[in-house]
Amino acid sequence: MSFASFLISKAQYLLLIFIVNLVCLAIATQPLWAASFAVRVFDGDNITLVERGIKTKVHLACIDAPELLQSGGEQARKILQNFLNDEEVYVRVFKKDKFGRYTGEVLAGGQVANKVMLSLGLAHYDRLQERDCQGYEEIEAKAQAEHLGIWANGTEVMLPSQFRKENKLLGVGY
Repeated sequence: MSFASFLISKAQYLLLIFIVNLVCLAIATQPLWAASFAVRVFDGDNITLVERGIKTKVHLACIDAPELLQSGGEQARKILQNFLNDEEVYVRVFKKDKFGRYTGEVLAGGQVANKVMLSLGLAHYDRLQERDCQGYEEIEAKAQAEHLGIWANGTEVMLPSQFRKENKLLGVGY
């Protein structure tokens, strides 16, 4: 093998590795998972997908729904359950959180469940995830202006994070 053909081979090899890395990065940053109709709803922003016996915990990104013991918590869970019932569910994964759950947007029936929950006033916009949450702040503001869900009596509503802190509910719980 001549030196020139060795360089071309090495350059082609490096190019191939570069392309493979780009593809892997694109897939790893926001994969889209599909699930069957088996979805268990824990609360207004946490679900478990069951696909062929494998359970995957998913937290709805960009929102923080009231805790089950908090005012509006049970309603949020029921609405999310009804929204996801009998629908094929897809998840656009953003990351894995400190509890081992996948965090992302949950799509069902052609809509993003995260945005639906926010638009109905059944969740707060979680500002800690701004990078992936374009448009969420505006959806929350509209629900507040229309006094929907948790905003029915105004905007002085306890954040779920404050409720968890005051009630020592720091674990995942499901």
